Amino acid sequence: MSKAALYSVLAFGSLALTTANAQQTDLNNKPSVFLDNKGKPLKPSSARTIDGMVRDAADNPIAGAIVQLKDLKTSKVVDFATKDDGKFAFRELSMEVNYELTAKHDGITSPVRKVTPYDTRHEVILTFRLEALKPQ
Repeated sequence: MSKAALYSVLAFGSLALTTANAQQTDLNNKPSVFLDNKGKPLKPSSARTIDGMVRDAADNPIAGAIVQLKDLKTSKVVDFATKDDGKFAFRELSMEVNYELTAKHDGITSPVRKVTPYDTRHEVILTFRLEALKPQ
């Protein structure tokens, strides 16, 4: 490579570096490129949540009541003890499975509540009311 060609390459390179540096340090020089960095939209969850409360006859929350969730496909039973506010929650449940739920406390058991795949809600909210049986 001749000296003249080498000097022209060096001059062009230094001119390019100077221009690039000026563009980076000039705060008024804003890029004319717009990026849409929103990412992919989140897929709707394929899981179900069943939550709610257990209350007594006077509509007070019952702490420590046991809510049982039975998966009718596998017959697996999961127990959840309610919090001080009487709330319970079962998360990440399949939308394709039938479930039965009951609540128990101090020898009183609620009627069975069912959640089926025909119920398309992703969040099912149930309230169990535990009342002593009235003597006949």
